[in-house]
Amino acid sequence: MTNKINLDSPVIAFTDNDLSNAPLITLTSSTPPLPPQGMSRASQLLPFLPFGSSTLWAWSRDGRFPAPVKLSPTMTAWRNADVIDWLNSQITSTTSEV
Repeated sequence: MTNKINLDSPVIAFTDNDLSNAPLITLTSSTPPLPPQGMSRASQLLPFLPFGSSTLWAWSRDGRFPAPVKLSPTMTAWRNADVIDWLNSQITSTTSEV
């Protein structure tokens, strides 16, 4: 079967929705897990988040992500427990919508 790609069409055609032969994604990384206690800076949180730095700051500002704590004039961090709770709530909200 030859798959032709039409660049003029905004619709993405899925030819095979069978996930039985899809590769398994394992979360093996050199990044240690986020500890539930303590605080982390943005660069330490980003490997665990499904978005980038600018979204982290925007969502923190408008309340869609936990608010950071200003530790000094040049240092801001997030409570790890708040971030873990947010991540868990995202997992449960997306699985309940399916």
